[in-house]
Amino acid sequence: MRVKRFVVALALPLLGVGLVTPMTVQASSWKRGTPKAVRGSWFNKGVHNAKKNVGWTAFNADKHSFGIGHMGMPSVVVYHPYYKYTHHTYFLKGYAPKNGLWRGSHVLFKLVKKGKKLHLVSKKGTYDNVMLHRDKVRR
Repeated sequence: MRVKRFVVALALPLLGVGLVTPMTVQASSWKRGTPKAVRGSWFNKGVHNAKKNVGWTAFNADKHSFGIGHMGMPSVVVYHPYYKYTHHTYFLKGYAPKNGLWRGSHVLFKLVKKGKKLHLVSKKGTYDNVMLHRDKVRR
């Protein structure tokens, strides 16, 4: 009888702490593919003047891959990407295989959609801090 009372007396406070502790849920888990909001062709013409010469950058995304090209450098293409959406920001990650001078590595890009523009920042990759515009369909 004393053992049962001891077990109940020990279990009730632990159960109470378990019920009172708030449960947190991770809604921003990694999902397969690319988000619909960033699919399509995006570009930046670059800045060409005497003080600064930054060439064009292009970003193309479809359902199962995305690629980034920068002014004549080899394109970085990621097949089978993953994305996460947190606080109005998309994070895209994946492995970009060898292509020309690009040796191949894991990349992580941060994309912030600001109105009709897309701000591309490289967290682990090559190209960083570029504002992109949606490419108009040419017919």
